[in-house]
Amino acid sequence: MQQIPLTLTLPPSYDEASFVLGPANQSARDWLIKWPDWPLPYRAVNIFGPSGSGKTHLSCLWQGRHEAVLLTGLNIFDAEIFADKCHVLLDDFGQPDRYDDTALFHLFNHISSRSGTLLILSQQPVAHYQSSLPDVSSRLRSVTAQEIYLPDDELLRDVLAKHFADRQCAVTTQLLDFIVGRMERSFAAAQKTAADIDGLALARKTPVNLSIIRQVLDSHDPKLI
Repeated sequence: MQQIPLTLTLPPSYDEASFVLGPANQSARDWLIKWPDWPLPYRAVNIFGPSGSGKTHLSCLWQGRHEAVLLTGLNIFDAEIFADKCHVLLDDFGQPDRYDDTALFHLFNHISSRSGTLLILSQQPVAHYQSSLPDVSSRLRSVTAQEIYLPDDELLRDVLAKHFADRQCAVTTQLLDFIVGRMERSFAAAQKTAADIDGLALARKTPVNLSIIRQVLDSHDPKLI
């Protein structure tokens, strides 16, 4: 009977050296490099793209450089808490019940009054967000938006290699090329494929090989990844 391995998932590396740059994310990175020269009136930038596209990695680099405050939700805006905070990162924007519209209204005003900056991460452009407050909708439409596009083969290979490296899973260049030529063309698929291949190799207590890769790729429904 095949044993199911007890895996301890290592945290991904979010340092500068491990960031994988390519045509799909070059423009998004360029906007962060332009900081703080972001467009008025709110000096806010929205980086949007599918899950696994590197938004978190990019934002971690930006946050670390500029001592920005990371928020994954905001129900109430407390002026005292934000008194000395003028650079803010909103993660997972657009997810249900994360950000209160009134709190967002006050946050935008606070950022503007402090000449601060606001970085918003989302899967869809924030301009599409349906707010209960017209003033919030107007502010979101004024935000500069930059998409992270689907990866080309070179970027997909590099992203896949990073996911394997994060899991301390050794995969040869030839095997990476084999995977890239047969997998779904998306960041999320790269993340799932690396996790599934590593998991099956651990279960079999063997290094990653062509048999394992074929089994994983054959099991993937492209519509689900």
